[in-house]
Amino acid sequence: MAKTGLVRILSWASGVLAVVLVLLLAFAGYLWHLSTRLPDLAANPDAIQLAQTSIVYAADGSVLAEWHDAEDRTVVAGESLPQTLKDAVVAIEDRRFYEHSGVDMQAIARALSVNTAAGEVRQGGSTITQQTVKLLFTDGERTLRRKIEEALLALQLESQADKDDVLGVYLNMVYFGHGAYGAESAAQRFFGLSARDLTLAQSALIAGCIQSPTRYDPFTSPSNALERRNLVLREMRDQGYVTAGEAADAAAEPLGLRDEAAEAQPQFAPYFVEYVRRDLLEVLGSERLYRGGLRIHTTLDPRAQRAAESAARSALPTVDDPEVAVASVRWRDGAVVAVVGGRDFSAEQFDLATQGRRQTGSAFKPFVLAAALEEGYTLDSTWEATPFSTPVKDGVWHVENYENAITGGTYTLEMATTWSINTVYARLIMAVGADKVVDVAHRMGITSEINEDPAIALGGLSQGVSPLEMASAFGTIASGGTSVAPSGIGKVTDSDGELVYAPERAGVRAISEDVATTLAGALNQVYTRGTGSTANIGRWGAVKTGTSQSWSDAWLVGYSGDLSTAVWVGYPQAQVPMEDVYGIHVTGGSFPAQIWKEFMQAASADAAAGPAARPTDAGAGSDREGWVTYTICSQSFKIAGPNCPDTMELAFPAGAISDEVCTLEH
Repeated sequence: MAKTGLVRILSWASGVLAVVLVLLLAFAGYLWHLSTRLPDLAANPDAIQLAQTSIVYAADGSVLAEWHDAEDRTVVAGESLPQTLKDAVVAIEDRRFYEHSGVDMQAIARALSVNTAAGEVRQGGSTITQQTVKLLFTDGERTLRRKIEEALLALQLESQADKDDVLGVYLNMVYFGHGAYGAESAAQRFFGLSARDLTLAQSALIAGCIQSPTRYDPFTSPSNALERRNLVLREMRDQGYVTAGEAADAAAEPLGLRDEAAEAQPQFAPYFVEYVRRDLLEVLGSERLYRGGLRIHTTLDPRAQRAAESAARSALPTVDDPEVAVASVRWRDGAVVAVVGGRDFSAEQFDLATQGRRQTGSAFKPFVLAAALEEGYTLDSTWEATPFSTPVKDGVWHVENYENAITGGTYTLEMATTWSINTVYARLIMAVGADKVVDVAHRMGITSEINEDPAIALGGLSQGVSPLEMASAFGTIASGGTSVAPSGIGKVTDSDGELVYAPERAGVRAISEDVATTLAGALNQVYTRGTGSTANIGRWGAVKTGTSQSWSDAWLVGYSGDLSTAVWVGYPQAQVPMEDVYGIHVTGGSFPAQIWKEFMQAASADAAAGPAARPTDAGAGSDREGWVTYTICSQSFKIAGPNCPDTMELAFPAGAISDEVCTLEH
């Protein structure tokens, strides 16, 4: 009987042992599963990749913007953080940090005792290591299973990494309040300086925010923040991190926060910044852009940007005025130096300079001329200027000249370009072919779809083009026929300076050097004595004006010095006629020319231009036999009346221009 009882006891014990063994194996498997979620920090200290804020710089190194996802964070190496900050955080958050192995049983027991006595949660028992694990590897769920996981992972983390590494990761991750994740962002937000430069008092203030970032926010609750900061200082004193005198001196200091209201300024060049953001999202994706801690070096020239904004604002200052778009590129390498996409980015984010596509009017004529030159025509080729009609697929295309001021005569292509004679260009595109014009426009830098329709000779485009496209395409003329795709991005690096991305800056041959040189000469005549002469800045340039039907779009596009610039004026919502803006019909030679001139005088620099930028001898002017010089109103293109403030001297064949005198109210 006794023997039987012994057997039963042994059998029961072996069963219990088996169950325990199974549980231990299961627990070991669970630990192994957890270990697969933990990077090997000993083998790879950089295994933990924290989301970091990307910074956008102008060409002069000034900061344009900071981009981040939900967390605004700039990672700083743990060894670069000040010892005062490390000591302050340890003193207030985990005084036994350097003694425990990731889990502090004494702290857990103390928290249980305090919370039980109070009948509510007043203390937590989590260590800095457990908080780090929680931020890194768990979802923060408040369950017993999650707490066990955090404790186990904390033990594993400290077995693989030393205390300083753990503390450094924690200080780069934890939320300090006021939108700041990590010590560097907190130092910048609170004091406007790097975490490396924090004083003892500042370190104590930041450390005190961790427990309750909202309650101890120094901007919204300064008295709470001050009380908490001084508590941190007392803890540092009591734990031997600072002397009593040092703690007292720091406690006597004011909070010393930066003045957020005084520093709050509208974002500089917001349309340009968004243009760069859109391009980089396509290349790098949102994860890399918003969380990768990138250093984005752009091509924006702040001096040029301010000049563009000033020129647009001074010409058309009120909210009821037409909008202005400006795009300017350095034609040698396609670098976008200035973008004005509208009057008020806070009210309208659509970028008229890079996204807007509008009818170009006669500003499209250089592409027709380029196609004609490739077909063997010259600037001395002569064409009739009488009204022109021809059957097209949609009916009859009828063309007259601006205000029907020029009613006849024979003109060279050079003169038809100088005075923007529509009927000559209508005949020219019919001779050359719309398909060839579309091809050359695309080669020169127009990326929008263009309909193969004769009306494109006068800017009748199916969807229009953007000012940036036009500035880039005219830059092809400036560079001697080489097209360089525009970009606002100089280079993108990671936070360590390693190159991540740089756009291609090599140009491709778009048109021959001879064609480019001839175009430059013709457009120089527009600039010196034609419809664009009001834009003349006193040094060599080449421009073309454009005004769409019913004065709903007005352009001045051209280059001088090192910049090629397009200016558009109009109402973005619809094709609204600009028949009475400050008493005038808005044409390319009016406000767009004024803005272009003011901007280029301030922003463009003399440059060793390519061969296409040389002036030519094209255009003989009024010394031709049978030609008469008239004083013309630059607004109506009719013979100037006594009230016309802006006039120009132009030569025409005798009898070619109407004798009607301008009657516009200026």
